[in-house]
Amino acid sequence: MTIGVQCKYQFNNKTICREPADVNSDYCFWHNPSADKSPVDIKNRLEEKHKKGDCLEGYQLENASLENIHLMQADLRAVNFKRANLRNAHLFQSNLSNACLFKADIDKANLKSANLDNTDLLGAVFGNADLHDVHWGEDQKVKNEREGDDYFKRGDRDKAREKYFEAEEVYRSLKNNFKNRGFSYEAGKYYYREMVVKRKQMTSFSPEYVWSALMDMSTGYGEKPYKIISFSMVFVLIFSVIFGFIGIQHSSGRYYRLSAEQSLLENLAVLYDSFYYSMVNFVTLGYGDYTPIGIGKMLAVFEALSGELMIALFIITVYKRYMER
Repeated sequence: MTIGVQCKYQFNNKTICREPADVNSDYCFWHNPSADKSPVDIKNRLEEKHKKGDCLEGYQLENASLENIHLMQADLRAVNFKRANLRNAHLFQSNLSNACLFKADIDKANLKSANLDNTDLLGAVFGNADLHDVHWGEDQKVKNEREGDDYFKRGDRDKAREKYFEAEEVYRSLKNNFKNRGFSYEAGKYYYREMVVKRKQMTSFSPEYVWSALMDMSTGYGEKPYKIISFSMVFVLIFSVIFGFIGIQHSSGRYYRLSAEQSLLENLAVLYDSFYYSMVNFVTLGYGDYTPIGIGKMLAVFEALSGELMIALFIITVYKRYMER
């Protein structure tokens, strides 16, 4: 090392690394991407630096063998772990924001409560890594989806689709990690994000895009029961207004229909009755005290079929979310 030459790496807090720079480099051994990180004592040296409270931010550890390393609650921001061996690594509550874990092996690593905001996880081997309660940032998106959104806003659709495809792969790996370990509730969260980025790759307003958007809006791709309830209520309300304008017939023979000639209270009474009929029809109770007229008959059939589908989806979603183990 050249005496007196200091590493030029600037930390996030604007301070400069105090390590001496390597020969023919502006950076120290740890920040120099060209420095050989293959020595077997790398793991022990990193653990010692962490114990002393040294900042590990921005370290270049590509291809490093760090199996079973203990770096709990470590500041690992912007660290390059590309293709590194991190099997059984102890990274509990560590800050890995803006780090690179591209094709890194993190099988059985403890990443519980770690900060993975804007972390590159493409191609990472998740295996049985513990990823409970990890922090993805305020929007809860992986880096690749964020990049896709940025390209989309700039009008570069091809690059956006490329990034969305990468995000789909990451979400699928996360989903499989939780699913294989028996955590279906957590797996459902990543399945939802997987389906969202899959839709983002589709041509806007194409039939498959519209269908996917409808599934998201109505059921959250089968992962969000509250969406099914809220969508069903809106669905029933819309049909109650439609039936109010078309008209419904009571078993007594009297017709009920919205009209400008009626008073506000009379029209509100019609809306009340049409909402009642719409709800009864949606859940297919079929009391028979009200029946549709005209085109309302076909609409009633459509609403009833939709109601049966939504109820079935709700039961399946609740089972998957709260009872499947």
